[in-house]
Amino acid sequence: MLSNHTKSARYGKIEVRKSGGKGQKQIEARRSGGEGRKPCGWRHNRGEDLYKYPSKQISFSESIPWKEIEQRYAALFTNKKGNVAKPLRLALGACIIQAEYGYSDEEVRLQIQEGPYLQFFCGFGEYKDEPPFDASLMVYFRKRLTPEILGEINELIILRAQEQEETAADNNTDDDDPENGGTLIVDATCAPSDIRYPTDTSLLDEARRNSEKIIDMLHQLGNGEKPRTYRRRAHKEYVQFVRTRKPGQKKIRRCIKKQLGYLDRNLGSIERMLAAGGSLPARWQERLQTLRTVYEQQLHKSVQT
Repeated sequence: MLSNHTKSARYGKIEVRKSGGKGQKQIEARRSGGEGRKPCGWRHNRGEDLYKYPSKQISFSESIPWKEIEQRYAALFTNKKGNVAKPLRLALGACIIQAEYGYSDEEVRLQIQEGPYLQFFCGFGEYKDEPPFDASLMVYFRKRLTPEILGEINELIILRAQEQEETAADNNTDDDDPENGGTLIVDATCAPSDIRYPTDTSLLDEARRNSEKIIDMLHQLGNGEKPRTYRRRAHKEYVQFVRTRKPGQKKIRRCIKKQLGYLDRNLGSIERMLAAGGSLPARWQERLQTLRTVYEQQLHKSVQT
């Protein structure tokens, strides 16, 4: 005697057939996506079913050089003891998904568990209806994938997109304009680059640190006593200024005046060391000229204010 039982599942239906005879039971389960949908399972090397339903996760995944990123940064996710470390692609994919959609740590884990396209983006070989990782691991992922590393990965993604554009341009030998033309837009918002706004104080601090490097270089190449630079005091004063949440104009002018004094002292020491027979490579000669220009501009600006 056969009896059919149908239960609904998240991605389709599971049909269970039971047949029994003298203590024997046979259960057959089949997962289907219903009419017009394909099964959620796929193979990483044969993803025909998944590719019939394109999404931006698949197209974005193809624009990321995963192999090159694995070769460079896979060592960050090694674990010599305890649990097995998670793959780099899973960690990076989770960080990209969180930056793209603004999910919380728990929501990222849940969305990857429920979304086959997100699992494909994170490097899963087939669909798995189970948590990919504990939500607390997102803190570990962000700790290992620092903003500097994400910036380097961002550059790799942009370079990959440029190479694809050049290859497509070389292969296109037809002089006629294509019917569906357009511009390739690379979504690199997953790894924002921290671009610093150049304020007067930050420019002077950077110029002072470069002048100290030039003094160190000239001292290593020559002999004699090393000039005093007061670098620790200058750095301490600049850090105290930066940590002030809302510095007034008085504090800003005071910080600029002090940094100008340190830079002027260093430039004078550099001139004396060069006059004594020191020499700099062409690259650092250009940088020294830039430091002089920055000093003159900021000095003229401070006098006007």
